Amino acid sequence: MKPLDSFTNLLWQKYGSPPGLSPEMVAEEWVAHSRLSALPSLSEIHSQLQSYGLSVRQSAIPGLRGHHYCYRGGDPTIFYEDADWRGTVEFTLLHEFYEVILDRWGSLLSHYEAPPRSEACWRANKFAAAVLMQKDIFLQALYESHFDIVWLHRHFYRSYSAIAIRAVQLLNEATNSRRKELACAIYHRHGDPKRWPAGGPADFHVGCAMYTSGLRLGRRGYPGHLMPKKGDKVLPGSIVELALQTGQPVLLKRATGFDSSGEKDLTFLARPVLWFNQPSKLVLTGMKVADGHLLEAQARELHPRVIAESYQLI
Repeated sequence: MKPLDSFTNLLWQKYGSPPGLSPEMVAEEWVAHSRLSALPSLSEIHSQLQSYGLSVRQSAIPGLRGHHYCYRGGDPTIFYEDADWRGTVEFTLLHEFYEVILDRWGSLLSHYEAPPRSEACWRANKFAAAVLMQKDIFLQALYESHFDIVWLHRHFYRSYSAIAIRAVQLLNEATNSRRKELACAIYHRHGDPKRWPAGGPADFHVGCAMYTSGLRLGRRGYPGHLMPKKGDKVLPGSIVELALQTGQPVLLKRATGFDSSGEKDLTFLARPVLWFNQPSKLVLTGMKVADGHLLEAQARELHPRVIAESYQLI
């Protein structure tokens, strides 16, 4: 029996209804089944996928990071964009591998109903994040770094968005006293990098916005929706605009106006990421004021501009 069939059969025998498993649980089972390391490299992932009977090939894929196919019941083939950054390639390979697993369930189980494409894509992202940022080691690093998304990006060699997705996912699962509420928005810069020096905050938009379930503050663009959402531009007068204009981090100790009592006041750190001395991204991290000391500890060595209080201008 091929290793991929062995793995899918294992899930069926162990759980009875593998399509109902969360992608995180599938990831844990595959890490154990393949004996993948705690911090897998691209070469290790590539080798493991081949050992499971998959072909992995580089290709120029306009508009796509990757795709897969299986011709007439043969072994699956995964293509990935050869111009992508290594961390993106690793994520893409595992994303596509999860979709291959879904395809295999569809061929083996007559009662299986494939999820809608958008849901399958989201589940594949969760699977990839869970494999690349395994729970115990990632949570330890998250707490010890004071929720430093930039440091975690460098340590785990994952995209900023992948780090934010995984952090929020694991914090939502936490039930003990270490549970923290976290808001994270990743601002991306568009346009030609050669023209960046002539640009500014108007070149940026939110590419990823993640919030733990305890932060019920809504999103911009709707009545009472105050937090950045995917696609938003930089808010004039905000700490994000200030950080991008100066190229320096900005720590806002108390953002007010989310409720009348002040119980939902938050601490925010806006941290630009420089590329050739020009901001290329910005990481906006927020926590409840009671946990704001964690962001202050993260910011201590950054020497940020400090603002004591602001009304919603984040």
